[in-house]
Amino acid sequence: MTEVLLEGLHCAGCARKIEEKLHILPSIKDVNFNFATTKLKFNLAENNQREKVLKEIQQLIDSIEDGVTVVDLSRQDVGDIQDSKKELYKILTCGAMYFVTFLYVTITHTEGPVIFGIFFAIYLLIGYDVLWLAVKNILKGKLLDENFLMCIATVGALAINEPAEAVGVMIFYKFGEYLQEQSLKKSRASISALMDIKVDTANLMVGTNIEKVDCEDVKVGDVLAVYNGEKVPLDGSIINGTSSLDTSALTGESVPVNVMLGDNVLSGSINKGSVIYVKVEKTYNDSTVAKILNLIENASAKKSRTERFITKFAKYYTPIVVLIAFALAFLPPFFTDITLSDSIYRGLIFLVVSCPCALLLSIPLGYFCGIGYSSKNGILIKGGTYLEILKDVDTVVTDKTGTLTKGAFEVVEIKSYDVSEEELLRYATISQINSNHPIAKSILKRYAQHISVEGISEYNEISGQGVSVIYNNQKILAGNEMLMNEHNIEIIKSNHVGTIVYLAIDNKFLGHIAIADTLKEDTISGIKRLKEAGIKNIIMLTGDNANVAKEIGDKIGIDKIFSNLLPQDKVTKFEEILENTKPNKKVIYVGDGINDAPVLARADIGI
Repeated sequence: MTEVLLEGLHCAGCARKIEEKLHILPSIKDVNFNFATTKLKFNLAENNQREKVLKEIQQLIDSIEDGVTVVDLSRQDVGDIQDSKKELYKILTCGAMYFVTFLYVTITHTEGPVIFGIFFAIYLLIGYDVLWLAVKNILKGKLLDENFLMCIATVGALAINEPAEAVGVMIFYKFGEYLQEQSLKKSRASISALMDIKVDTANLMVGTNIEKVDCEDVKVGDVLAVYNGEKVPLDGSIINGTSSLDTSALTGESVPVNVMLGDNVLSGSINKGSVIYVKVEKTYNDSTVAKILNLIENASAKKSRTERFITKFAKYYTPIVVLIAFALAFLPPFFTDITLSDSIYRGLIFLVVSCPCALLLSIPLGYFCGIGYSSKNGILIKGGTYLEILKDVDTVVTDKTGTLTKGAFEVVEIKSYDVSEEELLRYATISQINSNHPIAKSILKRYAQHISVEGISEYNEISGQGVSVIYNNQKILAGNEMLMNEHNIEIIKSNHVGTIVYLAIDNKFLGHIAIADTLKEDTISGIKRLKEAGIKNIIMLTGDNANVAKEIGDKIGIDKIFSNLLPQDKVTKFEEILENTKPNKKVIYVGDGINDAPVLARADIGI
């Protein structure tokens, strides 16, 4: 499979035209283009050389859209390919020159060839690329695109001696294009980051040796070795080893999951402990990671129906607008006392405010103040369209971990018996000082005093239960209820929601420490303000367990709670919510994890 990047492609309409042409190109097959990341994947047809095909693709793209470059990802490191600082400096410089000249003309009422020449020079500096693209597209037979229409409007303004308006329209247009391009870049960067869950290679056991192989070449029944810090490549079950897996990227569950012989593991989860050996039960195409990536692409495809409608509408709308503008410009002088100059001026005004390029001007600039104010408050908005959609929202669906909660463990309760709380916390700290587990880190963080490792011996981590350690000839047990039962220690059971660490010294129960993911400081007030703003339904979708989800949901005022959801379950549940939403209403989804990506893409607005 060959993978290339189409650098400089920002037009969804042009992207569809390119994809349609590529599908019928005889030298390639299995074409898959993702506009969100601008990545094109394909297989070479028989007897075709890679370099020759890439040149053929470049020529095809050049015939449709200028300024798009085919970059071979297998042979070139691609970072931030397009540096747009120069473009912004040019826009700001031309804007400043235009403002000073316009101010001078307004104050002094000076006109004439010199002023016209200054405006014309600014016009060429800011708009020469638009003019050049319009000429090249005309030679290709492409009329009535945005570059051509901008040229008609601005050159027409120059022709009737209105150079200030020609320059102003061109500057606004270029600035609008710049804002649109930056929003698209940020969106693409976010989606690309989500793709990090994908694992390309796996450690395949071949006899007693390990070979690095592509995940797509692994078969059901093969055995893979997964080392500390590595992602599980494919879904399967453990046939050897015990460990702790970070599944937060997949399920939203904040607590690492202890796994042992016979347990199922999901691809994309991260091994936080010792090496485990996994027997593959699903091929790559059926794995959890592949399903998540496919869901992202399918959700994006559902959104593109609206884009296709708009493109089709513009195909007929644009020529009609040009004909009406032409009629307004040249017919009135024959039937009224309006002068030809005034008539042309009115025709040009109609062209600018009615054609699609005028929409490209009005949307980013009309919402610029709203977007700018939001960014000051730490809110980055993809585009003005999403501000407009907000008025139709009556349902907010949200993730829990990392969205409503901090996504980090904290000690929330210390309950001691026969010793002080400080002493209980000290023993707990001693038991956890040699561990890197998130539970241990939260206990160490709470106990700020220094603990010497001298006197600590026989540290033993018991998978799925907790730890035991000898400290100054005292045996400390710290873990769950199973660990206490294993040593026949009677405990006073805690009903606190979260992870409970029970402690005993020399088989005597001393108390427990409750550790949980805590609410963000502004969660309760945020939910309250959403309801005050007219949101009728606030729903939680989470991969966390039912008890934790219910306690959080009831505390903050969530209307409906759905728990224990995998990424595909979230999408299914979200589709049900969309189906039950009124036709003229919209749905927001709020989430922070990779497991939220498919739902974020499917939502009317993703946050």
